[in-house]
Amino acid sequence: MFHRSIIFFLVLGFLGLEVLGQSPQSGADFEEAFGFPWAQGARPYIEGSFGLGFPRHKKFEGDFSRLGTGELRLGYSNIKPYKDKKATLDLDELYVFGGYFTQDLDIFESEASSDETLLKMTRFGVGNRLGFGYKIWFLGILPFNEVAFNFTRIDSERLENISDNDRDILDRYEGSYRFGVSTTGGVNFQLFKSLSAVVSYDASVIYPRVVFFPWLGSVIVQTFIVGGVSRFAQDIVDRSPLLGPIMYAVLRNAAAYGVYLGMRQYQYWPFKSETPLTHESLKIGFSITF
Repeated sequence: MFHRSIIFFLVLGFLGLEVLGQSPQSGADFEEAFGFPWAQGARPYIEGSFGLGFPRHKKFEGDFSRLGTGELRLGYSNIKPYKDKKATLDLDELYVFGGYFTQDLDIFESEASSDETLLKMTRFGVGNRLGFGYKIWFLGILPFNEVAFNFTRIDSERLENISDNDRDILDRYEGSYRFGVSTTGGVNFQLFKSLSAVVSYDASVIYPRVVFFPWLGSVIVQTFIVGGVSRFAQDIVDRSPLLGPIMYAVLRNAAAYGVYLGMRQYQYWPFKSETPLTHESLKIGFSITF
């Protein structure tokens, strides 16, 4: 049976949204299949993060400047023992977020290089963080993968000698919000019941446009790749509380990142299509759960 979040994202997909994964939660009935975490005893949380971002486009002839990143998210977190395994934790979070990416937020560079194209990006969206982890005394260690869909507005400061090819690529994005999808891998360190530190690496694809049927076909293929790997990995969690949480995170993140690498060339991977703008970022954050 499909798991709750995969059904959630597929329903959103038919409304013009994106999916790359599958939840570890079993969907035994309608409430579990379609209920949000906050309907199942989840707690509200706020998370702020900062880091470094690296925009890329495989057909862009010049270079993009590195960006500083800042992000704020509001959501609901459900961290509980997995089945009858008291030392194994089950993480499920849903959240909305907003982020800003600019060279001014790069704490390691005072100004952009004169031979790089400078981008500024504003992003907002909704996502789902999933994973299993360990309860060690009062400390929780939870490796995770998360999937988000978002809308990103891009503005640029172009070089005077920019090529026609690069100008055309930037023209495809500037002027309005563009739909995209991201996958993120990381570790949530639950320091106390209400305070966590989060280290993560995010890989995002920003579509220049969305053509429904090719996009839908890619969604289905990508869903079954990541979902099938996640199902296999959850079976490892069921049988090995020691290695299971690590293997779940490694296998799910590897599958999701493999899909992302394909999308760097073709936005509707595995189908031949336009090359999108991508953005990768390394982030450190802190969350307060109420």
